[in-house]
Amino acid sequence: MAVDLPRAAGRAALSLGALALGAAAGAAAERLVMRLSASTDTESDLSEYSSLKGERHEVFTSDGAVLIAEIDHLEGSDFTIVMPHGFALNRHSWFYQRQALRPFANIVVYDQRGHGESTYVEDAQERDHSIDQLGRDLYSVIQQCVPTRKMILIGHSMGGMSILALADQHPELFGTRVVGVGLIATAASAVASTTLGLPRPLARVVQGALPGVANVVSRGGDLIAHSRWSKSDFGLLLTRLYSFGSVAPTHAGEFVADMIAGTDFRILVDFLPNLYDHDKRSALKVLQGVETLVIVGESDRLTPPAQSDAIIEAVPGAELVVLAESGHMVTIERPIEVNELLVAFVEKVITDHKNSARDETLAGA
Repeated sequence: MAVDLPRAAGRAALSLGALALGAAAGAAAERLVMRLSASTDTESDLSEYSSLKGERHEVFTSDGAVLIAEIDHLEGSDFTIVMPHGFALNRHSWFYQRQALRPFANIVVYDQRGHGESTYVEDAQERDHSIDQLGRDLYSVIQQCVPTRKMILIGHSMGGMSILALADQHPELFGTRVVGVGLIATAASAVASTTLGLPRPLARVVQGALPGVANVVSRGGDLIAHSRWSKSDFGLLLTRLYSFGSVAPTHAGEFVADMIAGTDFRILVDFLPNLYDHDKRSALKVLQGVETLVIVGESDRLTPPAQSDAIIEAVPGAELVVLAESGHMVTIERPIEVNELLVAFVEKVITDHKNSARDETLAGA
């Protein structure tokens, strides 16, 4: 019987991708029953997560993609927080953090290329979904949305990788205009080095298969281009299982699944090999010149605590916080704890910078 290779590869990639990258990280399989009995809410209204509105901007990138950004203005503030989001998500993933940080600085959130409302380059030969390109995109956002103010950069997962790519490309920004960096559930090196929370032999099989499957899928044409993440019970189950490290509310899993479902599967496949090749360890030395906070969930299976430990080792003086019973989507699973950490961090960075500027003024008087 003939096999539809692109369709079969698409199913295989989606299944493996769910394990490896879907929204990643979660609990062990034996806790599946607990997941199924997770705390239930009344019917979720996901429109709440897109209810925050800022000044809308179109950011034009170096290769022609257009990124949709929003700016929350805080009158009188000289500081702006720029927040690149994670893989398969969009700018609304920062809903809780955006609420908490609005009183302290201007905020810029944007959809990474091919995610949310942002476009990507249609020509497959010209398309660039490398982490380096995400660094260039972040630079375009800064140039067009934050041309003068001091900045604090806060990235989740792939968004943290975008920040490291920017540090590699524009180290002159760090310590001058960039005065603080927050890295949440991210890594400075390839996710292929992790076990994804699977038994090591199985992890090697999954990790070895993913790039090859991705290459097949990338040639799958329109069939793959219009594939979407399943929001069936099974799809929601995988999302919950590989996003959280605790029995999170139902609406949290639905929110993550909704963002994944809104991302063209071709985009996810195009990014996959680049996540495997990602290595920005050499850029970590740039962060030594700025205040740095690293947050990770104890049960994060995609970017586990060991990845954050490696960042801390390369950035002496950086602060590491490991949140218990938390997975990769710690920003949504533990918003209260994450927000407390980020607010304290932002307040400290702003206060320290103002005090330093005042001392320099007095010394020069």
